[in-house]
Amino acid sequence: MKIDAPKLIDSLRELILKRRYRPLLLTAAVPLITLIVVPQLSGIGRTAVPAQIRPNRVLAVAVQPVAQQDGYLRSRSYLGKVESQRTSRLGFEVAGMLEAIYIREGERVEKHQLLAQLDTDRLEAAKKEAAAQLLEAQAAMKLAAATLERTQKAHRLKAVSAQQLDEAASTMERQRARVVRVKAQLDRINVDLKKSELYAPYAGTLAARMSDEGTVLSPGQPVLEITETAQTEIRIGFDRDIAETLTPGTQVDAVVRGQPIALRIDRILPGRERITRVVQVMATPVQPEMRLREDDLVEVTLQQSVRRPGIWLPVSALTENARGLWSCLVAQPLDAVHAQSGATHRLQRRELQIVSLEGERAYVSGRFQPGEQVVVDGLHRVVPHQRVRLVAGDLADQRSRSTDDERVF
Repeated sequence: MKIDAPKLIDSLRELILKRRYRPLLLTAAVPLITLIVVPQLSGIGRTAVPAQIRPNRVLAVAVQPVAQQDGYLRSRSYLGKVESQRTSRLGFEVAGMLEAIYIREGERVEKHQLLAQLDTDRLEAAKKEAAAQLLEAQAAMKLAAATLERTQKAHRLKAVSAQQLDEAASTMERQRARVVRVKAQLDRINVDLKKSELYAPYAGTLAARMSDEGTVLSPGQPVLEITETAQTEIRIGFDRDIAETLTPGTQVDAVVRGQPIALRIDRILPGRERITRVVQVMATPVQPEMRLREDDLVEVTLQQSVRRPGIWLPVSALTENARGLWSCLVAQPLDAVHAQSGATHRLQRRELQIVSLEGERAYVSGRFQPGEQVVVDGLHRVVPHQRVRLVAGDLADQRSRSTDDERVF
């Protein structure tokens, strides 16, 4: 019922003017005005016209259908090092003072090339002394031979005793042994003279020089280091599982100094490295003309087949869960009643386990059903149990970044 507020106020004014009703009316005036007059004046008591309610807009999210796989290919990278097939530290077998080195570091050497030499004055003097001793021994042996011959003739004539004949024969044998001993001494000096010169055992490059002229060397002390640069090989440490799949002749792809290179497995060592517990594999470049420097690092990439059910998801689809676990959001279809607002799916959290990470995608395992839709972008804008609508294809990235005036349920 509509109340005429101005007429009601006039009636109250007339009653207030009458004295006998004044105390009662003053007591009831304030509540009456509050409950009836004020709402009428403010228009609240009128029948309101329903305003047009702006409909809520549903957030669109990008999804990817679940594609279960029995396994995946895992890329594994291994580091190898370029090595020369032969590297030798050269030294003299005899002691002496280093007299000369005929090559500088980094220079190319040929096989049997003279590299260094010791001072041989002492050996030359010993050689002359041994030569004189040899002449003396040969002369004494010649005299002993003549004496033995005359003693044998005299013994046949019964002119000397058998004892004298035996003594002459023994003297002859001692002089012959002396000649052999002096000759051996002379041969040893000649060998020492030969060992006083250092020759290259094979063609290569002088990598290091450890001593200079004037140094007194002991036998076997390293003087020069030579490296064979014509042929190089790569030593790579593989896991045992990977090494068992390789055979001599297998080709693998590698990168050295930023350039791709093809390698051929040459041989696989039988044991394991003691510290790293890897299997050492030796490989050679498929193109032998490609020059590699010693100690260059080579990165070898292999594909390993892993048998484990799971799916591939972009990293943007993963979110960290409680206690260090990981999860994703799966879109579950809504029925027709809930879909009247424009939403088509409700988000549900799904626990998962990360099996492998490769760049911007991850291979995960979890309880997924074929055909389920996984939210792959914009996880910071949605929560579990939220109603959304789905987009896919090229519009996924755009739809997941909706304008700020969108509201969610």
